[in-house]
Amino acid sequence: MNVIVVNENKAILDQLDVDVIKKIEGQFEVSELLSKFVNLYFDKLIIDVTSIQNYTSNEVMEKFAHQVDVSRVILLLNDTPVVNSNDYLANLVKNGIYNFSRNLEGIKFLYNTPNTLANVEYILNQPKDSISYSTGTSSTATYLNDGKNTSVNLSTAGKKIIGLSNLTMHAGASTLTNMMVRQLNAAGIPSIGVEMNRQDLIYYRSDKLFSCMSRIELEKVLRENSDSAGIIIDLNDFPEADKYCNSIVYLVEPSFIRLTKCIRKNKNVFIERKNDKVVLNMSFVSDDEVYDFEIETGVKVFDNLPPLNDRDTNCGEVNELLKKLGFNI
Repeated sequence: MNVIVVNENKAILDQLDVDVIKKIEGQFEVSELLSKFVNLYFDKLIIDVTSIQNYTSNEVMEKFAHQVDVSRVILLLNDTPVVNSNDYLANLVKNGIYNFSRNLEGIKFLYNTPNTLANVEYILNQPKDSISYSTGTSSTATYLNDGKNTSVNLSTAGKKIIGLSNLTMHAGASTLTNMMVRQLNAAGIPSIGVEMNRQDLIYYRSDKLFSCMSRIELEKVLRENSDSAGIIIDLNDFPEADKYCNSIVYLVEPSFIRLTKCIRKNKNVFIERKNDKVVLNMSFVSDDEVYDFEIETGVKVFDNLPPLNDRDTNCGEVNELLKKLGFNI
């Protein structure tokens, strides 16, 4: 049996199908929160980080870690810049919290397959170098290491670098990145996947997938994997994507709720993408209805992907998308 604590991300954890002995809602100071299940035996404490008062403070999270059995904790993070920072994540790892994710799929995975230090230790070794670079298909980076400058030439010529960007919320870029990379490699096309400013790809536990928290780390990964013919980048609003990507695909989950929220956030969102590659993902829109979608939004649909089984190692729909993007698969 498990304890679940929710606050701002209640809607996510409400979808979690596990046995629950106690569920708590609200935001609490650490001691107050932990007092609510003193002498209560539970398997896992699955907690929305926003349930912890002042959760953006490293000192508060350290206090939390020292007062609970961290081996039982699974932490649902949010998308705030502080929580996305490597400093914050490294503090969690240093204090023994190895199991954290920002989405339901990650929480489910960690519930069944908990991380060990080996799975997240790389977070402690993220570089702290500064960088300057130029634009174009080749950039020169200057790293400052112990006061010594070294120049590194980063060439992206001859590679297909595809960026995936969620136009609507939770449109499936991380899952699609994994599937595309896996199928490219299976077809004999050396490829890697990179996720910017998130840590969700680590749950696939593949040496072809990387999480980067900065330009520095992205360029380091590209440099160390220079033999890759295909690179798929889950952009997560990475602001300089056009300096690295040959092509950017914008993913749309065409449900009524997702579309409505997207348009409320930016009423011109589809007008701004009318000349871009827009892919409907996790879509129940039939091929006959795609034309109606195009008329209503003013965009041309590049591809229409139904909900996919991410365990399928040779998904025909993903192969067709890769072909449309220019891969000989």
